[in-house]
Amino acid sequence: MTISRRSLLLVAPPAIVAMACAPSASRSTVNVRDHGAVGDGSRDDSAAITAAVAALTSGGVLHFPAGSYRFAQAHPRSGAAVCIAGLSDVDVNFEPGAELVMDNVDPRTATGTSHGVLVRGPATNVSLRNVEVRWARSTKRSMGDGVRIVGYAVDGGGVPNGWSGSPAPVSGVSLSGCVIRSAPQAGVVMLGVSDITVSDLRVEGTQADGLHFNACRRAKVSGHVAVDNGDDGLALVTYFSDQPSFDPAAETFAFPELTDWSNADFAIENVTVSGGRANGIRVAGAQRVDVNGLTVSDKQYGAAVMVDSATSGYDVAWDYLSTRGLSVHGLTADDCETGIHVLARPPVDADPRFSDFSVDVGDARLRRCTNWAVRVESLSSQRVTGVTLGTCTVDSTSAAGGNGGVGLAGTSDVHMDHVTVAHSQAVTLFSAQNTSRLTVGDLELTVTNPDAAANPMPCARFESTAGVIDALALRWPAAPQSWQPMTVDEPTDCNPDSSALAVKALTVEPAEFANRAVTC
Repeated sequence: MTISRRSLLLVAPPAIVAMACAPSASRSTVNVRDHGAVGDGSRDDSAAITAAVAALTSGGVLHFPAGSYRFAQAHPRSGAAVCIAGLSDVDVNFEPGAELVMDNVDPRTATGTSHGVLVRGPATNVSLRNVEVRWARSTKRSMGDGVRIVGYAVDGGGVPNGWSGSPAPVSGVSLSGCVIRSAPQAGVVMLGVSDITVSDLRVEGTQADGLHFNACRRAKVSGHVAVDNGDDGLALVTYFSDQPSFDPAAETFAFPELTDWSNADFAIENVTVSGGRANGIRVAGAQRVDVNGLTVSDKQYGAAVMVDSATSGYDVAWDYLSTRGLSVHGLTADDCETGIHVLARPPVDADPRFSDFSVDVGDARLRRCTNWAVRVESLSSQRVTGVTLGTCTVDSTSAAGGNGGVGLAGTSDVHMDHVTVAHSQAVTLFSAQNTSRLTVGDLELTVTNPDAAANPMPCARFESTAGVIDALALRWPAAPQSWQPMTVDEPTDCNPDSSALAVKALTVEPAEFANRAVTC
């Protein structure tokens, strides 16, 4: 059986019936030890935890004192060790030193059999404080998120195709000081949830994403750390379909246009991602997202920042629209395959929903990228548009892939303020192909290799490219006599309204090579 990445990431538990939610007269606390939990890490506390959760009512607190609470029941009916369904004004509190140990992996298949904590609507004001969930055994990528919260991404109007049952909205969710380790799937997943606060979340060694949002809105994320995850450290992904829909198997929402539920109005700050596969942060089909302070390291199989769109027929099995209103400031990426990647997979027939982005990276420092440091590209004849790069500093040593430089392919309306690339190899540091309306303020390209190369590449290459570069500096102090600083496949033109490339001011060092670079 073939399982798509989306279905595998977001595989759903069995359907559960919402619990009655009569408000309590006063705030009551349900202590898992009062229901027989021992918390010694050895005895099975599954029955006691289930009983404690069953005693929880709206307005109450579920409390875990210090200890290791082993949950060994495989395939629980609720789909999780702690399942909160149809309750509001609920807190789940873990004392310092308390952890939920998931020991219900199927030993025959090494696959997970439930989530750690599951919240289902209708619900408002649900808080998880200092919740720690750890899987006791290593697993394949399979069933089991540390925390999973499923709501309803609709405001009035029609019911999405595929949704059954009554609307079940979830809003006012808060996670603070939580830790998830070794989950078979993601650390934390939220789907169709609004008014979210996530602070000081740490996710380690999960098989899928660290923190994943689908069709959510109005969220603040502060202080998220993802370490050695099997997929993206942070993902904001809302899928595309011809009409609003809900996939009951994957529990995912999809829309034909960007909406206020398309992971909209997110404020994200102080995110650190290290190691693992895929990307540091992935944004697809989202809008109005601000990211401030992002550090990504050792992502050798993806990008520090991936922003992409997709239609069927390419290398992916799911569709999503281009992102609008994404702002990233304070990016540092070290030892990643790619630093910043904006990738459009639009249909051949023009459809701006899949090609017109609005992405602004304010300042970035990208070091030792093994492929591209910055890559903006379209995989069809429809060009990708709307990418702005402010101040970007690139330090690279790569001689493979994109060579650690900046590459544009099939783009339009890309703007760069100040880009500096220093490279230890005599490779192409800036490449533009099939690009129109390119504007660059200041571009500095330097080869630092003190030794002459046998077959040096030009620092800059322009092919079928039109636009304006205000100032371009090409430097290689140790350049051999065979070096050509840059190549242009058609004449440059000082008229910025023409179909050629205008370079207003060119500096070449050593100066003796200046006559080999075409300029105005």
